Amino acid sequence: MTSWAGAAALGAGLLIAAAIPAPAQTTAELVTDRPDETESARTVPRGSTQMEFGARWLVERSSDARLGIVELPGTLVRFGAWDRVELRLAWGGWVGTSIDVSRQRHWADGFADPEVGVKWAIVPPGEGGTEVALLAHLTLPAGSEVVGAPAVDPSARLTVAHSLGERASLGWNVGYEARSIDGGTNAGTRRLGRWIYSASLGFDLSPRWGAFVESFGDLPASDPGPAVHALDGGVTCLIASRVQLDASVGVGLSDEAPDRFVGIGLSFRLPQ
Repeated sequence: MTSWAGAAALGAGLLIAAAIPAPAQTTAELVTDRPDETESARTVPRGSTQMEFGARWLVERSSDARLGIVELPGTLVRFGAWDRVELRLAWGGWVGTSIDVSRQRHWADGFADPEVGVKWAIVPPGEGGTEVALLAHLTLPAGSEVVGAPAVDPSARLTVAHSLGERASLGWNVGYEARSIDGGTNAGTRRLGRWIYSASLGFDLSPRWGAFVESFGDLPASDPGPAVHALDGGVTCLIASRVQLDASVGVGLSDEAPDRFVGIGLSFRLPQ
């Protein structure tokens, strides 16, 4: 899908979702897994489908080079298969990478690998104010060689959310993700793992507007690479009962993280 096709898909989705009338009964709260890196502990209602789209731009600089990455349209489809269980299909979309070295630009692009997954709400919303869920994904090697991985890769995380009153909440994730790499003719395919973490503090600014600030990153497990840490924040705007826009910005806190990144997105839930 080209960048123009991704933009058209986002626009079409917004128009369709905005045109859907709200049902007469109370609509379940729209809780999304974007724009922060912290996955929510909430599953979508049984029988409903929720769509989340986004685009992101990342920049990293060194003394003699500049790396730029564009990703769009990042896509997440969530379907409420049963009470407290959702099925998921995720796709990073088209990824373009440019490297500027000594006034020369090198460009590579391709399509990301798709992911299939499931989220199980172990502790659903209740009076205790804490929600807990397990989330597992499998990345399928169906993307472009320059962007995707050569084998199926698993990931899993524990997602927890705490209510901090009527207008604030704290969410955090811990987990593990693996990525396979092609070690060459003699070495074959290797799978390297990283421990992942995130913590996000969210605020309700008004019935329509929300904001968050978050710390996230990953640590070496079987992957010997250095730890990566970043900080981001953003806002969300509920433009209809089932339609949300978002924007976020972030900075790297370690040398290995992108220096800065920007994202925008659209999420909506289809009627049952």
